Amino acid sequence: MREIASEAGYSTGVLAHYFEDKDALLVHTLHVSVERAVGRFERGIRGKVGIEALRAVLLEALPLDEERAEEMRVWLEFWARAARDEALRAEQNYWYSLWRGVVRALVEESQRRGDLGSTLDPVREANSLVALVDGVGMQAVFEPGKWPPEEQRALLDAHLERLRGAAR
Repeated sequence: MREIASEAGYSTGVLAHYFEDKDALLVHTLHVSVERAVGRFERGIRGKVGIEALRAVLLEALPLDEERAEEMRVWLEFWARAARDEALRAEQNYWYSLWRGVVRALVEESQRRGDLGSTLDPVREANSLVALVDGVGMQAVFEPGKWPPEEQRALLDAHLERLRGAAR
């Protein structure tokens, strides 16, 4: 908390007035990150449908630039603390339920449009895509030289192409 207050140019007392503890600050930071991501999701899917909308949303969740990399770092910090704290784990589960629901709805839309095979399980594919984005995102934060944006996009595109192949 001292480091954060110092970096922001405030005393820890000012920070403590707004945030009970580090977890409260982390939850607030997570909410801000989610709001930013949702705004990007909404802008990213304008005019897109089916698998193109699905791709756009998934790309917005990857750390392709500094803003998204910072958001991934927030999630990484949150995951580490949520693994040991039941209240934070409930918060994480809430947001992930919503995230998987968005991806599942886009998978289902892609199936209705014929972009993805109707025999695919949309829940399983949504879980797979979320796990792919999380794994790639985490690795890209830890080893950005091995996971530049073009590699992240290529991996996602290859996975979506395999799913698209199931529609043929």
